Amino acid sequence: MNIVEGRLNKRTFPYVLYHRRYYPIIPVVIEGRERSVVHALVDSGATVSLFHTSIAEDAGIDLKDTDQVYLAGIGGYVRAHIKRQVKASIEGLGNINIPIAFTEYITSDIAILGRQGFFEAFEITFREWEKKLIIRRRNRLIY
Repeated sequence: MNIVEGRLNKRTFPYVLYHRRYYPIIPVVIEGRERSVVHALVDSGATVSLFHTSIAEDAGIDLKDTDQVYLAGIGGYVRAHIKRQVKASIEGLGNINIPIAFTEYITSDIAILGRQGFFEAFEITFREWEKKLIIRRRNRLIY
């Protein structure tokens, strides 16, 4: 394993069996007044991360100062509240601030980790043939 500044530089995550199929799902810690662990699907087709509003409540994230938007997806439009800077971390890879759209119109047991903020901070490699996801920290400031 590569070590950078005393921390892991790269993590490999096995795909997770979810509803009888394997997906690139990883644990992510979201921080507000509290910390909340979320299982998130790493989705290169999603522009922004999408989490259920209960996750914001669990983490103590106030959604009163957010922008209300309507996001388009395969199933149509969903109303969401975008929090522009949410502290998120992946074990061994450091903390980042990413925008997260919180909505009640998504299943509460899985979140979607989209490109904005996340794909900019890490090199993401999907190895479908091995059912593995490799995340490598880029050489940029991650606090």
